[in-house]
Amino acid sequence: MGLILKAFIDFVPVLLFFLTYIFFTDIPFEYIQYSNEIFNIKLGNDKGSGIYFATLILMISYSIQCLIFYFLKQVKKIHIITLAIILIAGISTLYFKNPLFIKIKPSIVYWGFALFFMVNQLIGKENIIKKILQEQVILDDSNWKFLTHSWILFFLLCGILNLYVANYYSEETWVEFKFYILGIVLPVIFIILNGIYLSIYVKK
Repeated sequence: MGLILKAFIDFVPVLLFFLTYIFFTDIPFEYIQYSNEIFNIKLGNDKGSGIYFATLILMISYSIQCLIFYFLKQVKKIHIITLAIILIAGISTLYFKNPLFIKIKPSIVYWGFALFFMVNQLIGKENIIKKILQEQVILDDSNWKFLTHSWILFFLLCGILNLYVANYYSEETWVEFKFYILGIVLPVIFIILNGIYLSIYVKK
């Protein structure tokens, strides 16, 4: 599976979450009632229910995505861990009718990635980024280490930014920030910076 295609597939649940929230009031109420009957979530068709319906869509779409990856033998541990976090945060959001749980989910995921890289850096025998990219590029160990540190800082920063916007800005602002800034702008900028760094220090 190509990297671009895989990245897009990974992004689909987030896209569906965003679109569901933005266009929630345009969704026929019959669909919402149908969801209420199946999942017993008692949602209305007012804007305030949008975050909860979008959360439900996120849970369903990511579950389906993981099933597809499983049958294609492409499922990774990170998919299972992310699914568990989404389901726990999503069920808590719907049960307690409190969007805080789904709002902090991205921070948990980002900090989980940062922790993973930190642990690998401390006890891993091989640099994880080197393991992924060594067939495409050749770098000195110091450069691989620098890249790892940059990924740790990136994930820590994204987690902090998500938590800040979730707590100090409106719900709609948070949804747009999560989709546009955390989902597109910052990753693209970070990847470009990584590319520039590799172009300078890569040996092959």
